[in-house]
Amino acid sequence: MEKEPTVGNRMGFMETLQDTLSIYRHVRDSGDPKWTFDDKIAFGDVIEHIKLSDIYFMGEEFTEMLEDYTDQFSDVEMRDIRISEFTRPPSKQCYIRLDALKRHSDLQNVAAITEWYEDGTTSVVLVAPYSQPQKIGGYNPKTGLGYFATDVDDWPEDKFQTYTQCLLLVAGAFELINTPRFVKSEPAGTRAQRKLFKREQEIPMEVWHQISWNINEPVEVHKGDRGGWNMPLHYNRGYYRRAKPHWDDVVEKDGQFYKWVEGYWAGHPAYGIKKGYHAPKLGRAA
Repeated sequence: MEKEPTVGNRMGFMETLQDTLSIYRHVRDSGDPKWTFDDKIAFGDVIEHIKLSDIYFMGEEFTEMLEDYTDQFSDVEMRDIRISEFTRPPSKQCYIRLDALKRHSDLQNVAAITEWYEDGTTSVVLVAPYSQPQKIGGYNPKTGLGYFATDVDDWPEDKFQTYTQCLLLVAGAFELINTPRFVKSEPAGTRAQRKLFKREQEIPMEVWHQISWNINEPVEVHKGDRGGWNMPLHYNRGYYRRAKPHWDDVVEKDGQFYKWVEGYWAGHPAYGIKKGYHAPKLGRAA
């Protein structure tokens, strides 16, 4: 039997992906009877997904901003959660490593793989070295959140909250990525590292993206604009307002009708990051 790869506990973005692929390939090709046919298919599906994905990394400097984004839903019932259309992934298939996920998952070196479907749904699966793929669920701007399992009502509260938080963190990350006024995307790792992945893992060189704050050129905004006025970047929470029953996308609660008003990013990172661990300084990316 082939010896299991030794990968240690490397935390780097590219190292984590390399370790995930090495371990998953070992399990897929293993003759160990503890792995069922379904298990091996699941590991193989992740490998093929990653090979076709665009690959994104958002580090710790985004953690508080993404937590701020998810806070807007803290008092909203799951069935009533609605999210922006800008949470659509930038590619049909993505692998995204978020430091923010570490707070809400017990998987070491966790990342998410996502897939976008033509009905607007984005599915989310968590992956990590030495861990089986963990199917979470998905989100859709029109219908809200959904989960792969059929026994959601029987889940313990901590599991339900963890899965929900992971879905919202991924959605918030993509909303930021889709807002180049606030962030920019640059090639991740060195050219030599990307060439190595192309040769050894069949992952094209052009799919790597490291996301950083776009703070080099402050944007002129005027008082009263939704963009803020010389303010640090922050998230204005969404909320439910009273609505008429014939309006689109309304929900009913206790005989009253409500419509979700989208939250939005305001200010600009050139003036700092509200609540951020690392507020970047003008003229350099975090």
